[in-house]
Amino acid sequence: MTNDSQWLRDVQGIEQLRDELRVKAALLRADLRDEMAALEKQWARIEHELAPLRAAAGTTAREIGTSTVALLKTVRTGYERIRDAAKGHG
Repeated sequence: MTNDSQWLRDVQGIEQLRDELRVKAALLRADLRDEMAALEKQWARIEHELAPLRAAAGTTAREIGTSTVALLKTVRTGYERIRDAAKGHG
């Protein structure tokens, strides 16, 4: 094996790795965009459901419907997952 052929194999290996990582990065970004869009729809629903409660003075957590509380937890978890994924790939 000559130094030239080893160098060429190294370059080809790096090119292949780069191509694989670019595909994975593009897919990750697309996944995060899709998840963010779904969370934004859920957030809009939360804001719609909470608008009358915010207008009322003295609203407590017990006055918020069970479904809204569950939705809040789901959305928070989703946003945290996106934040964590973005940190690892930013």
